[in-house]
Amino acid sequence: MPQLLQHNDINKAAWDACIGASGQRQVYALSWYLDVVAPGWQAVVEQEHGVYTCVMPLPVRRKYGISYLQQPLFCQQLGIYARQELRAEQATAFLAIVRQSFKYSPGYAFCTGNTSSLQSIAQQQGLQPIHTLYLDLGRPYEQLWKGYTRDRKYNLNKARREHLRLTRGHDIEPLIRLFRQNIAHKVYGGVDEAAYRMLRELYTVCVEKGIAELIYTLDEQGSITAGGLFLYYGGYITYIFNAADVSGRKSNGRTLILDDVIHRNANTKQVLDFESPMIESIVGFYRSFGPVPVPFYEWKYNRLPLPLRLLKQVRQQVLLSLQAGQRAG
Repeated sequence: MPQLLQHNDINKAAWDACIGASGQRQVYALSWYLDVVAPGWQAVVEQEHGVYTCVMPLPVRRKYGISYLQQPLFCQQLGIYARQELRAEQATAFLAIVRQSFKYSPGYAFCTGNTSSLQSIAQQQGLQPIHTLYLDLGRPYEQLWKGYTRDRKYNLNKARREHLRLTRGHDIEPLIRLFRQNIAHKVYGGVDEAAYRMLRELYTVCVEKGIAELIYTLDEQGSITAGGLFLYYGGYITYIFNAADVSGRKSNGRTLILDDVIHRNANTKQVLDFESPMIESIVGFYRSFGPVPVPFYEWKYNRLPLPLRLLKQVRQQVLLSLQAGQRAG
């Protein structure tokens, strides 16, 4: 039977072995990754003779004395990772333990590898479908390039005419600086300094594990105008973070970066995960490279005592109204 384990009770070697052997393996679910993005994470674990056979990481946060689940930054998906095919009844048992242990979740995302197993219980469990974008790289570059939209091909040629140069980076600070100066002010509520500290720590450990690739574009003066961070694990190339300044956007620096990754990894058994948020303008940009939408489920529930539940609902409605007004403006 699955059981809830506190952080200190988790055997991380057994955990990572399970993630690596699972059909859903993702970098987000590895113990060292979770240690950075969700310190103190807990888990539901099924094991046999000390071997973890099925696991579900739980990014636990605590506020006002209440423990709840919330999807961490730099972690689009989590979910249930199983050595054998995940059964619907098995998933139901895992979710029941989570509901019993945590009264509230503003959002927990199950990985795309869980979608088929959860489909039959999605409505009953209150799971809502969302999607990301995957580009299968198992074709020659020429075929992948044909999947670009007409505008993307034009903008790629434009980037080349701008004489941008690509360079491999080893310092995350220029990318953070691009984001801080050009994008952070567009984020509702701003960006906490803790997010930048987390990104630095995450980059450092991913470099140590040998899975990080940092790419910058340089203009003719040698100034950095755009950058992208990619993580390679489990057959996925995850586009984890990116930014550009006005010059980089105008000269299509990120287009050049993404095309370079696609070109170098064409004809391999890998998938480029754009980690696409459900924001129309961003989705439109990513879709111009020819990926397909892939569904996964998000789990939101609120079983807090009535006064707290009502307060959360009011705050959520106010937040949505403010965001709608900001978009309209």
